[in-house]
Amino acid sequence: MTGALQAATPAGLAAKTDKAGLLKQAVAHFDHSDPAAARELANMVAEGDDEALRAQALTLLARCHLVLDEHVEVLALAREALDLCWRIGDRASEAIVHATVARSLLFTCDPVSAMEEILTAIEVAEASGDLTARMLSTGTAGTVYYYLEQYHHCLEFCERAAEMARILGDEITNGAMTDTMACANMCLAEEARAAGDEDRAQSLSAIAQDQSREAIVIARRRGHRRHEVIALGNLAESLAFSGRADEALELLTAWKLDPARESQSIITHLLDTHGSICLASGRYDEAIGHLRAAMAAAESKNSRMVSAEHLAEAYERNGDLRSALDTYKLFHALSKEVASEAAKRSGSIAVVRMETAQAKAAAEEERARVTALQHANQELLRQSLEDPLTGLANRRHLDEVMAAGLAGHAIMLVDVDHFKRVNDEYSHLVGDRVLRELAGLLRSACRAEDTVVRFGGEEFAVLLSGSDLTCAMATAERLRAEVATHFWGEVVPDLAVTVSIGLALGDESIDPAVVLGHADERLYAAKRAGRNRVHGPAETP
Repeated sequence: MTGALQAATPAGLAAKTDKAGLLKQAVAHFDHSDPAAARELANMVAEGDDEALRAQALTLLARCHLVLDEHVEVLALAREALDLCWRIGDRASEAIVHATVARSLLFTCDPVSAMEEILTAIEVAEASGDLTARMLSTGTAGTVYYYLEQYHHCLEFCERAAEMARILGDEITNGAMTDTMACANMCLAEEARAAGDEDRAQSLSAIAQDQSREAIVIARRRGHRRHEVIALGNLAESLAFSGRADEALELLTAWKLDPARESQSIITHLLDTHGSICLASGRYDEAIGHLRAAMAAAESKNSRMVSAEHLAEAYERNGDLRSALDTYKLFHALSKEVASEAAKRSGSIAVVRMETAQAKAAAEEERARVTALQHANQELLRQSLEDPLTGLANRRHLDEVMAAGLAGHAIMLVDVDHFKRVNDEYSHLVGDRVLRELAGLLRSACRAEDTVVRFGGEEFAVLLSGSDLTCAMATAERLRAEVATHFWGEVVPDLAVTVSIGLALGDESIDPAVVLGHADERLYAAKRAGRNRVHGPAETP
């Protein structure tokens, strides 16, 4: 690749001078699942004198080694990258390095340390103010929770990361998070089936199928073949779970494996998935064929071990007990080798991790600010009071404000009418733009002392400070009219948006939750009455 770059520019000057351009190319290669090409370009940037670019290049190199399953190298590079990030104050890159280390520790069976690293990553990312760093750290937290089998937390963090990705226009990360949520929902579906709740199992499986399909569409649109085939395999597994094995097998058969484009791990994964579904469907001869092919294509002993276990079961169910016994023996032999190699790797990783920790401690002693941030309350940062999509305060902030009491105040709940149609007809990206535009209208329509929050989904809340019924109703009606007459064509041509509003006074109850409940009831009364209207105490049936 180096030669090709030099040939494309006079005397290879771009390779020497345009380090920022090379780094941008490296990121593009990484995003499209070509870590080898990304690593080559990032190495060129890391050899330069610009410390800011070097920090970003080292960070990308660590991520490349992670994808290539080179975990000792990940931690060695992490130490070098963190030293540089601490010295120049690059908090965003520092957060991404911590997130990368968390993934490496997770994949090398150290979930406790992985959790420590990802909490640090989130903390540093929040302090950096960089949305990309926040997105990658939050997404990694979702992955950590997935492997820890805490699926509800996984879904929470993946959804937050996906929303940040949509704000950034990062469809690749959005698709990856969507498919990870599909995996989490399938695990919850399996738990529901094991508990005897088949209705919930089928409902969760249907959600997972929709999410995998969405991930496939995104991957195809972005030309990300690796993400597409992973999502396709997950969709096939969820279809088989729902009793649609024939449809799952048709889906897998229609996918044409291309050894020139697919990595060995992807080929192995797809063949093993195909074989496992055949096995569960009683198609033992087909299962044996696919699983033997998976073993032959396996890029690692661990992958070969997994396929060997499935193949042994296929032989056993097919009545070939001799082959089943031989394959079980191979499986156990591979298990021992994998465990032995993991132990050796863990020892090497422990040494590098200790050196990294020592370097970090030394840097923290010199920089008290970093120390204070590293030891800040992790819960406060995780429970951020800002909604990442709109920039408004969130529900948690509203709860804190209401805890002081609502006497003398009024509260409005504002809901976008037929918002699902906007998402369905124009896309979720357009829906997000509508919510951001509406947030701006709400802010401009209210006073500085009022509190405007995104309550959840397409619903907002406005706490009007020191407002009686007459003033509150006037404000609500003015806001409704402004939304209805606003020119939404800048978002998408011919778009029209209206809102329904429910209003309650703080003096209606000493309990803020009761007041909020009144506003909610009136909001739905406004919906039932035809939408695009305000319902307050006087209008309550």
